[in-house]
Amino acid sequence: MRLSAIVPIALSIAAFILAMLVLFAGRNNGFLDDSYIIKIDTSNLGGEGTSLNASNTGISALDNILDSAVQDVVNSTASRLGLHDFYKVFVMNYCEGERDSNDNEKITNCTKQKGMFTFDPVGVFEVELSQGVTLQDLGVNTQDLDTAVNVLNAAYRTMFVTYCIGIAAAGIAVILGFLGFYESRLTACVNWMFAVISFLFLGVASGIGTTAAVKIRDAITREMGETGFRAYLSKRYLGMTWAAVICMLIVTFFWCGACFSRRKNRSHRKNVDEGQMAGSGPAGEKKFWRRWRH
Repeated sequence: MRLSAIVPIALSIAAFILAMLVLFAGRNNGFLDDSYIIKIDTSNLGGEGTSLNASNTGISALDNILDSAVQDVVNSTASRLGLHDFYKVFVMNYCEGERDSNDNEKITNCTKQKGMFTFDPVGVFEVELSQGVTLQDLGVNTQDLDTAVNVLNAAYRTMFVTYCIGIAAAGIAVILGFLGFYESRLTACVNWMFAVISFLFLGVASGIGTTAAVKIRDAITREMGETGFRAYLSKRYLGMTWAAVICMLIVTFFWCGACFSRRKNRSHRKNVDEGQMAGSGPAGEKKFWRRWRH
């Protein structure tokens, strides 16, 4: 009976739950809304040091909005432009919301979750901007931003698939883990195989999510930073997704040891049994006395 199997079972359950939470974060208003991959903040639009602060762009529709914005009111410029205060992008959807004077965030709407989701910031902002104003009017190079986001969207789709495979493998590792209580080398090796699959795919998904977040943040800062757009990573998302990977890494080591140590123990037992059989008969006793005489 291998009672130590409770350790990989518990870690596999933890990895399964963490990865599932990451996958379905943002499903409803307030459900793990801090576990986003990237957050785009518009609260500094028209703020001090931005290109919109002068409120003299030469575009009448935009100048009227900037002139009417109240500088002491949080996100006055963004709200008058028709934009939300922030946009949080998750694995399968995005949410948008407002921020009050105390800097408390409240999500007002979330898109429906779907597999192979991709986020198009240019398309979202163009739809929500007030009539007569475009991102180009704000000084955003939309062509370069679109190019960067389109490249990342291909990786974003891959991230969803790898999360699904990694979660499924972790679930199977949980089920097969209970068979690991019985000391079977075959069971240990099968558990090891699914643990490796889960570790690799969750690792790839986490790597893609982390890289995509960093690249999108850099693209937003580069192409939209002068107007006041800001982008942030989520420490909670990074902590949850990489914790799931570490859990499956430990499970992989455990079942790897169980798989190969079983063979070693069996070989050692076989050698001991053969030695006992060789020394139990008369011939064995005769050899023993000969060695003793010398």
